[in-house]
Amino acid sequence: MSIDKFSVMAAALWMALPAMAQVPASAPYSPSWQARHHLQWLSDHAGLQLTTSHWPLPTAAVEQALTRLPRQQPDAIAQQVAWAREEVLRELRDRQEGWRLRAQARSRVEALHGFDDNYTPGSSVQVESEEWRWGQAADGVTAAVRVGGRAELSPNSLQTRFSGHGTEGHVQFRPDGSAAVLGVEGWNVQAFSQRHWWGPGWQSSLVNGHNNPSWTGVGLQRGSVAASDSAWLSWMGPWNLDVFVAKAQDPQVVSQQASGFLFSGMRLTMKPKPWLELGLSRGLQTGGAGRPGGVGNFVKSFFGQQVNQDPSDSFVDSSGQIAGYDLRLSCPKSWGEWLGSCAAYTQWMGEDAAGKVPLPYKFMSLWGVESSFGQGRYRVFAEWANTNVYSLPWDSKSPFPGYVNGVYTQGYTQGARWVGSAQGSGSKVLTLGWMDAENLRVFKIHAGRIQTSMGAYDPRVTAPHGGMWAFNAAQTLAFKSLSLTPELAYTHWSRSAVQGSAVRKNLRASVMVDVSF
Repeated sequence: MSIDKFSVMAAALWMALPAMAQVPASAPYSPSWQARHHLQWLSDHAGLQLTTSHWPLPTAAVEQALTRLPRQQPDAIAQQVAWAREEVLRELRDRQEGWRLRAQARSRVEALHGFDDNYTPGSSVQVESEEWRWGQAADGVTAAVRVGGRAELSPNSLQTRFSGHGTEGHVQFRPDGSAAVLGVEGWNVQAFSQRHWWGPGWQSSLVNGHNNPSWTGVGLQRGSVAASDSAWLSWMGPWNLDVFVAKAQDPQVVSQQASGFLFSGMRLTMKPKPWLELGLSRGLQTGGAGRPGGVGNFVKSFFGQQVNQDPSDSFVDSSGQIAGYDLRLSCPKSWGEWLGSCAAYTQWMGEDAAGKVPLPYKFMSLWGVESSFGQGRYRVFAEWANTNVYSLPWDSKSPFPGYVNGVYTQGYTQGARWVGSAQGSGSKVLTLGWMDAENLRVFKIHAGRIQTSMGAYDPRVTAPHGGMWAFNAAQTLAFKSLSLTPELAYTHWSRSAVQGSAVRKNLRASVMVDVSF
């Protein structure tokens, strides 16, 4: 990320302070795919003032947006608006007012993971408490706490030897779902253990997605997504800014690995027009074993200094970084008469540049189209992701694999899993998805080419790769506070060397039990 972009974010934060919408502190909220579908539909059709490509958001921010949803809706969609709103509110109530237990029994093989998918190539169990809040927005200072924990089989499907119960253990424990939040003047200062989804895609986020374990760290996030009253920022429409720092939990996969590096993420999302959502994202790796560390080096990294070293430079790279842009563009409502509602989206993530023009370049790219129909019941999407740099259609330079560099040889990973797209470095994959939000059913097919590895990454291992096609299907059966979700996934690669669970043909079966109490 460039200094210029960082300056824009910092200036936005500073100018917004006197005119922040006051909401109480709340725990972070990432919706299920069904709730995200409903929120997107409400945003496209009913005037919901909320960004939908940035998760988690503060729970109170989503509650506030739903409260401010226009009550007077056209008769043609009034029933669908009420249904979608109530479905999201029900999920928010369940997570705020009760405890939640999720247990998944799964055969230990890989599959392509997208939004709201459980990344673990094996079984897991997770518990989250209700959310406790203290104080009112008018009090000035508020607080919120949620406690969570997770036990899972090692997320590194390429690992065959295990020891202990830490990052090298066969069974691993994480405080996933935990959060302690202090709300001050419209901002949430928070410590957390959570996953992120940054981008408009349904299958891939190129910068920070759901293929990896949760980040455990500290951060600052705007407590609301409402438009600002500030004359400087009102043009942005609904917006949110999120900045955090976390410590990576990677097993040792290469010699002289920079283990224990710090990961810093930053995202600014805005919706300046009802039909346009924009995002700026950044992810950086800095410090770690054998690398420059300390406050001074972190500051250099944060401001994009001493990166992309040339052979003639006297300094050592302060960090490895990627940054870029995304947008979602909704179709005109008049098209709905024959096409339903539709949208197109794209995300470009590249290497941070140094020198005279400090802007990202060498982009990986994602392109997608989506449509909802059937009175808000169904959503279909087609999404193409290319994780080679210089992947834009007009690039003239030869592409090469992204997510890997000579500074952090374990790759852009957390828990040995790709932090961005699950398809990994240097891959090209097309995904076609179909969702039925009423019957809680989803089906996706994938086709393309895996260059390095899918899901997990170990540079010592020849993982399944080459031509790939796959499908996965899930059906949720709901019984009051209990839901049961059987899942089936099949993946076929053209090339493979057997290593642990990494085989050429994978059939994965699983069942998840989710209960609130």
